[in-house]
Amino acid sequence: MRQAVVAQLLQLNHAFYEEMAAPFAGSRQKPWPGFATLSRWLPAECPDLLDVGCGDGRLGRFLQQAGRIQTYTGVDFSQSLLQIAQAHTAGTFWQRDLSQPGSLDGLPLFAGIACLATMQHIPGRANRLRLLQEMAAHLMPTGRLVLANWQFPQSARQRRKISRWSDIGLTAADVEPNDYLLTWQRNGFARRYVCLIDAAESAALAAAAGLTVLHQFYSDGREGNLNLYTALGQANGV
Repeated sequence: MRQAVVAQLLQLNHAFYEEMAAPFAGSRQKPWPGFATLSRWLPAECPDLLDVGCGDGRLGRFLQQAGRIQTYTGVDFSQSLLQIAQAHTAGTFWQRDLSQPGSLDGLPLFAGIACLATMQHIPGRANRLRLLQEMAAHLMPTGRLVLANWQFPQSARQRRKISRWSDIGLTAADVEPNDYLLTWQRNGFARRYVCLIDAAESAALAAAAGLTVLHQFYSDGREGNLNLYTALGQANGV
């Protein structure tokens, strides 16, 4: 993908999460059902968790209330969402551009890392792989990393959100396979970039990052399958 297209899609998503932070967070106040299963795939003792793309900190609140973690670190590019997270979630928060190399520099190793509904918003497979590799570099040898990615094409009501690339001056030739432009129509109208990362692609990215797939499961949404969760471990630490 050309760098100019990457930049355009990143700017589109940046504008979405800044302008729609309040209605977006308001639509996600309750924990996803998949959080409970996710919790079971973290280490039995998980004193610290890094949430990459933490948004409003909802996962951190869930795990804290469940007594699964002691400290919580959230990283996100959206200042508006981080402000909401800081107001409602105990933890340390960093504003970082996860699409750029070194976005996790300066952070320590973690027993648990989560990256939920975030890699899907990073344009370009090479950029998604780089982010996963950086997360792997911050994972303890026996730690666990859990991904979740939106499987929106499985739902007819979600497929109605798919927009044309021409709506933002692009064509299908400008983007990569499984890239989509989706609309948002709650308390306003906006568009955002999303990549479909399915089970096979999750496993392929994991292998390329030197990680082992421990478990995959579907959960969430009315249909119970709108998110694909993938639990990963270090290849030499499983």
